[in-house]
Amino acid sequence: MGSLLAIVVGFIGVVIFSHLRKQAELANALIKQYCQQQQLQWLSTAQTGIAWYPHKGSLFRYKFNFEFSSNGENAYQACLVMAGPTVLEFIVPPYAID
Repeated sequence: MGSLLAIVVGFIGVVIFSHLRKQAELANALIKQYCQQQQLQWLSTAQTGIAWYPHKGSLFRYKFNFEFSSNGENAYQACLVMAGPTVLEFIVPPYAID
């Protein structure tokens, strides 16, 4: 009985890890696409939070911070908020255009 429980918990852990990686890869692709459309240089992406947020088929809200540069010298931080595969908003600060 104990080994069955360990297998089930391990399986759930693998499924959760796989889901989080898939979400992070999707966010990274969307952020890079956004930077390309805005003619920005993408620098890095980091997942900063997960929250319970039932919204149109998704149970969680994911928050990713990313850094970008507009001229190759300055770095700015922005945020992508997603509900499942859906982009809720990009929060981008004002930045210098050169």
